[in-house]
Amino acid sequence: MSEISREFAEEILQIIEHQQGSDVIDTALALRMIDVAVQLGREDLVEKIISHASDVAADNEEKGWVLFEKMKRDESEIDSFVTFAIEQEANYPKLAAAVFHHAALLYLGREELDDANTMANRSMRLREQSKDENGILFGLSLLSHIAKQQEDWDTAELFSQRRLNLAQSESERMEAIQDIAHIKATIGELEIAMEMMQESLEIAEEIGDLDGVLVSRWGLADLAEISNQPDEAMVQLSAVMTQMMESNIPVPAPLKERISKLTEVVG
Repeated sequence: MSEISREFAEEILQIIEHQQGSDVIDTALALRMIDVAVQLGREDLVEKIISHASDVAADNEEKGWVLFEKMKRDESEIDSFVTFAIEQEANYPKLAAAVFHHAALLYLGREELDDANTMANRSMRLREQSKDENGILFGLSLLSHIAKQQEDWDTAELFSQRRLNLAQSESERMEAIQDIAHIKATIGELEIAMEMMQESLEIAEEIGDLDGVLVSRWGLADLAEISNQPDEAMVQLSAVMTQMMESNIPVPAPLKERISKLTEVVG
């Protein structure tokens, strides 16, 4: 819900709920409101939102996006998603790419990595053909993740490096750098990993992304512990805990637990 305000979201949901002036809400906006409704505790509106999105769909492509969303809500079988993607591939490549991407995620959840990789690559080819820049970034992230699950670190790094090269915002740069840093740490290139994680922390601090700060400092703490520096690990984790408390954000239980264990080690 970061792209729209809570007030605007609630206003749109009220319009859909009461069907007063809902003709101004097109299919694309309606579909975006599904996750927002869930976040705001209005799951009861999801079916009405999908129904509205279907009613105002301007063409077969928009109807396809509505059907895709309904299939996700209904938890359809993977084969159904794959068949649907193949049907849409010729005329609506962006829709087909999104469906193949979703199928890849489902295969990944079942740890069927070869099938996940096949679907992710098929999705990526369509996104490259349609020059869908945002979609390409999502696809690269997924392909890197699958490669890591397969312990193919060189391939994972190639995808993450390409993601970094294509990053369009500081937030995207930060996430890509964090990803590469984790890969470097895994293959034992600790000095490079530390430099990159520190760079990602600086970006996170600059743009005020506390989630990014947590990921970076957690990674720096990992590297400190690997280097047998529990004091430094404590410094990193305590710093982010302090930031969260000052921002009135609940401190995650894993962070508290890790600091507690480090306290015992450091004494």
